[in-house]
Amino acid sequence: MYNIIEGNNKGLPPVVFEHGCGSSALLWSLVAPEVAKVTQVIVYDRAGYGWIEPGPFPRTNEQCISELYELLLQAGVEGPYIFVGHSFGGLNVRLFTGKYPQLVAGVVLVDSMHEDEITDRFPEEHVKGQLMAVKFYSVLKVLSKIGVLKILSSLKKFPGFSATISPFSKQTRTLLWKTSFQKKTIAAMHSEFSNVQDGYRKVRELPATDIPLIVIKSGVVNEFYPGTSEDTKRIIRAKLLEAANDLKNWSVNGRLVEASGSGHNIHIENPQVVIDSIIEILGNTSLTKIR
Repeated sequence: MYNIIEGNNKGLPPVVFEHGCGSSALLWSLVAPEVAKVTQVIVYDRAGYGWIEPGPFPRTNEQCISELYELLLQAGVEGPYIFVGHSFGGLNVRLFTGKYPQLVAGVVLVDSMHEDEITDRFPEEHVKGQLMAVKFYSVLKVLSKIGVLKILSSLKKFPGFSATISPFSKQTRTLLWKTSFQKKTIAAMHSEFSNVQDGYRKVRELPATDIPLIVIKSGVVNEFYPGTSEDTKRIIRAKLLEAANDLKNWSVNGRLVEASGSGHNIHIENPQVVIDSIIEILGNTSLTKIR
């Protein structure tokens, strides 16, 4: 079971890592060990991922944060915590903060999903791209049921996956190939993404906060719905920057960082910017400064 606690309590808040949809706790392997040199870290897989058994369906954001709350109670690591959330995990972190503010000392959002991405705030092509992702997960679910994904993962032939995980050690890459395409994992990610509208609705209701917050936005946006014009691509990039600023403005103590040269998986492509942001948040908490 990939649910680890590393590092020592040095008077600073523990750091909890929340992975994205279709992702894995293993993808924090370039970040968490460095943060563990400074304070305790908790890295875990949600239900259905890695070696974790499936949880109750549907896999809503609300269900995910309730399970995270129970995990933290059982972990025996006293909060409040710094939460680091990537993509779908960023949505979970925001909702967790709204529901359990007393447990949150600070937040780092790593290219987090935004609730307006399937609204008319964005061009139609971007909305189509988001909806296409749901269809993609549906196809993966079918392929997992008939055994195709098991074969592809055993041959290490899933398109694009080798390139994505190339920065990791051989051992971590092997584990990622073994765990990322399991039936239970595909079912979990399909359910999470299919039910994200409920999470979008709930984050719209969140009040403003004053927690230390850093929003890290990818500097490279090159994935678009087929046929999207260059003019529309520019509009989408501008809208994504607006959305990232919205996230930053959620807190009066928010700051936006752009990870130049990095795409969506910033914690893999540019892990140092994530590490530095966590260290900054730790230094901005009301506890002992570390710098």
